[in-house]
Amino acid sequence: MKKIALLIHTIKYLKFVQLSYRLHYLFIKPKTKRTVFNIQLRDVSQAWRNIGAKPISMLSPTQFVFLNHVGQLNKAEDWNTNQQEKLWLYNLHYFDDLNAQQAEMRQIWHYELINRWIAENPYAAGNAWEPYPNSLRIVNWVKWALQGNAFNEIQLQSLMLQAEHLSKTVEWHILANHLFTNAKALIFAGLFFNNSEAKKWLNLGLKIYKQEINEQVLADGANFELTPMYHAIFLEDLLDIYQLMQCYAQHDLIDLEYLKYKIQAMLVWLQHLSHPDGEIAFFNDAAFAIAANHQQLLDYAQALGISVVKHSQKNDSHLKDSGYIAVYRENAKLLIDVAAVGPNYQPGHAHADSLSFEMSLFGQRVFVNSGISQYGMDAERHRQRSTCAHNTVTVDDINSSEIWAGFRVARRAFTQLHELQMNRLQQIDLIHASHNGYINQGQKVRHFRQWQLDTNKVLKITDFLEGDFNTAKAYFYLHPNVTVELCNKKHMTLKVNGHNIEIAFSDDAHVALNNTTWHPEFGKIIKNQCICVEFSNNKLETVISWRDK
Repeated sequence: MKKIALLIHTIKYLKFVQLSYRLHYLFIKPKTKRTVFNIQLRDVSQAWRNIGAKPISMLSPTQFVFLNHVGQLNKAEDWNTNQQEKLWLYNLHYFDDLNAQQAEMRQIWHYELINRWIAENPYAAGNAWEPYPNSLRIVNWVKWALQGNAFNEIQLQSLMLQAEHLSKTVEWHILANHLFTNAKALIFAGLFFNNSEAKKWLNLGLKIYKQEINEQVLADGANFELTPMYHAIFLEDLLDIYQLMQCYAQHDLIDLEYLKYKIQAMLVWLQHLSHPDGEIAFFNDAAFAIAANHQQLLDYAQALGISVVKHSQKNDSHLKDSGYIAVYRENAKLLIDVAAVGPNYQPGHAHADSLSFEMSLFGQRVFVNSGISQYGMDAERHRQRSTCAHNTVTVDDINSSEIWAGFRVARRAFTQLHELQMNRLQQIDLIHASHNGYINQGQKVRHFRQWQLDTNKVLKITDFLEGDFNTAKAYFYLHPNVTVELCNKKHMTLKVNGHNIEIAFSDDAHVALNNTTWHPEFGKIIKNQCICVEFSNNKLETVISWRDK
């Protein structure tokens, strides 16, 4: 019965197109009977520039490193082995190394790998032909060819077959970033080739692109999945499409000025959601080393002739369309989540992190959400998405949103911003918000949280629970570089880059310092500490203060 309830509360948010295509693909496995095509290539105006090349992932002709894990490709079965995680195998099929750093030094390896892939991945079996890895591989192969690497007839036939298959397996049942990734690949293949099939792919890709760029890029510049990592991936997709139009001198297929405007807005948003170390904050599914960071994407945009004015670090920003708030002070940056869990019909990368926050002081991350080290459906994936892995409050050990099955959300929290005050310096000094996630799960408790900053380098966080409950816990996860000196049961001193940070709690709180783990990258587990504050009254006050040396 519980599983049925989860399904009902998940399915009710889906779009009709998602449900219909799930049924369609369940009973019909789209395939093309045609395997030989008339090959014609479109003339190119300029070569592809491999700006911001990805890290090397091909260590030898048979050895690869993905997600901080080294694996082998010794035989055909290794493309689909159950000895590797699904995401690792997906990466194997992406072919990112074709466009990685110093790729020209591995050109022979790349030719051999392409030939191996064609020989060892028959149509349409295994991970190879699933639409997401198929899309990324198509783009990588086209980029590689546009840098002067000539495909032979067999390779071109394979690339056309991949694109034709993708056109029949577009991920309408998933939508969101998967659908846009499909569209990008169809545009790349549709411009690379110049025949009737390519025209069909191009038209389909452009149709999806024009529809999705409006829906998936919000007015404040955020990608609507509300994860800084996928925001950066989507932004790089837009930059790639912009460059592709330059390569083929196609200035009328899409509105390039509108595309440029979206890129500029996304760059500003990403700067706000990055810490002083230049890397992204961890809200929802987010980790380092998957997507390019803000500076790398800014360099890419500028190399394409897109001018971007960097945001002044003195200006606070309420990114009201996405629901994030960035507050800047001398030696401090505070990032606050008053966002929705994600798009209602696709919260697959959402965490139960409503009203969480992150904070850097003196250029160092201090309070951090826990990040992610893996995908999948096991207990660890569930824990990393849970409320207790974030800097927020749990009630009776329940998650604020009902996460399940790795990428599902059933009953979920909806946040409300009640008050946002500005001081005479036009700085944000008070944020008051709440969410109804526990009410939606039958707990009849609403979580209110207020952040208040003053000019004396003090942040006061007040948590208030309206309703009845047994116990509540507030979590404050510390970056591994932060050391703790326990002064007494209600007061701690944190050491950061030679500076002292004081954190004090209400007198009736029960404070514990727990050993835990932080996950800044896939495949990485780093020890850190978490301050866990249990309270049974309705209110908890936390005061964080910092000072110069």
